[in-house]
Amino acid sequence: MLSKLFKHELKATARLLLPLYMILAVLTILDRIALNLDIFTGALTVIPAFITIAYVVSLIAIIVVSFVIIIMRFYKNLMTDEGYLMFTLPVKSHQLITSKLLASILWTVTSVVAVIASLFAVFATSETWRLMIEGFKMVMAELRTELHGFSTILIIEFILLVIFSLINGILEIYASVAIGQLFNGHKVIGSFAAYIGITTAIQIIVSAFLFIASLIFKHTITEVEAIPQLVFPITLLFLLVFSIIFYWITNFIFKRKLNLE
Repeated sequence: MLSKLFKHELKATARLLLPLYMILAVLTILDRIALNLDIFTGALTVIPAFITIAYVVSLIAIIVVSFVIIIMRFYKNLMTDEGYLMFTLPVKSHQLITSKLLASILWTVTSVVAVIASLFAVFATSETWRLMIEGFKMVMAELRTELHGFSTILIIEFILLVIFSLINGILEIYASVAIGQLFNGHKVIGSFAAYIGITTAIQIIVSAFLFIASLIFKHTITEVEAIPQLVFPITLLFLLVFSIIFYWITNFIFKRKLNLE
């Protein structure tokens, strides 16, 4: 059933996002052509300017719309009148949460990749590629020096950090929306208040633990060598713990405290 819910969620969100991706692809090609042609002179210079503005707007729209869809699909599909239908299906509440989480992760990653690929397609030249490769090599060399050797553990930690951060961010939104629906008549305001409260509490807790850990391990969080030994591991641990907590809160409210009025 989870796979069916996931496919349904993908189809529902694809109707909104795929047209944006196609528009971005077209504008990417047009902007690349416009920036590399010298035929636009005089009054015609407005053409590449207009194309570039449209291109920038499409980039922003991809990121913003992806983020909005994550929130609105969860809220509208589970917290409004549609929720009466969703929660009468022969599925567990955690399956509803998981299907939307997986779809949100997929579309977020796709949107980021689409934006990065588009920027490369528009602006990348042989010279910029050379400068980027040289810059990357310099950064790697600096890290090897500062960390007394560059370990694959750091790369793994960084990849996990990105993945866990994405999952944690989405689940934090879900938990905030779920908590907000407990406030009769003020669900949206309650969701915003819950999100702000949760975010503030997390920042305080993480900062306090990093400070304590820096005293225990004799490193400060500003030292480069503390990144793989202190900052990344503790951050990963907290992201994992908070993700589990957010998931549990959302699932608990759906099972025991659901309020669709």
